[in-house]
Amino acid sequence: MNTGSYQFEKLESRHHEGTMLAERANMRLEDFPNLLVRHRFPTDGHILEVGTAQGIRAKVIAEKFPRTQTIGIDRSAELMAVDSTPNLKFQYADVYDLPFLDNTFDFVYARLVFMHLSDPLKALANIKRVLKPGGRILIEDADRDCMFFEPAPPSFPDFWKKVQEGQRRWGGDPNVGRKLAPLLKQAGFTGIQIETQPIIGGGLEIDFLVRTLMPSLNVYLSPEDRDQGNNAIKDLADLANTNPLATFYHFWFVVSGEKK
Repeated sequence: MNTGSYQFEKLESRHHEGTMLAERANMRLEDFPNLLVRHRFPTDGHILEVGTAQGIRAKVIAEKFPRTQTIGIDRSAELMAVDSTPNLKFQYADVYDLPFLDNTFDFVYARLVFMHLSDPLKALANIKRVLKPGGRILIEDADRDCMFFEPAPPSFPDFWKKVQEGQRRWGGDPNVGRKLAPLLKQAGFTGIQIETQPIIGGGLEIDFLVRTLMPSLNVYLSPEDRDQGNNAIKDLADLANTNPLATFYHFWFVVSGEKK
């Protein structure tokens, strides 16, 4: 199996990571339905969320669009939600081997999945197969080069470089955000829509990032670099808590396309 750079089942602190993953999934949740609508989400039809984890966003889809039938899939049975409703169910499945018939879904959504894939074109080919003609895929993903702290702790640039190098070694692509539109075009999707989502703020936003994300990224570092990573994370925490000038900028990429 093509595992890629996010392997929940191999993490030592899986319960803690699951809690932090849920907090991150709830981030900016209030605008999620509007985001879907901007990318031509159908008000009824069959919907697939790839990499659903605890199903937080799949549940929003099912609640806000009650005429849809939504399936959330994840390759981690331990992490995946199980509380189905009449128009929502969850299923263990891998994006490289989707267990659905051709032309099944009207819309496919994937958030922070593609940066962990070693073969995004294979994943897109599978998604395209299960999409109906005229159906759309919507991808939200990050580009780790598009993250900035001001003032940045001196320890951060080297830590961040090593995080990205490690993610590549594990089979992911920390810079996939900028590549999403070209990948969709290469896979044969048309009607490409692109937007960027700024995430900005000060100490509170930096503290949230330090608490919910940075420790899990330390796994990408070589064992001999882990102490250096912990020190960099501590420096970011100090920045958040002691410097009133601290400012954080991060930009996500949101790209959708249509199957002919």
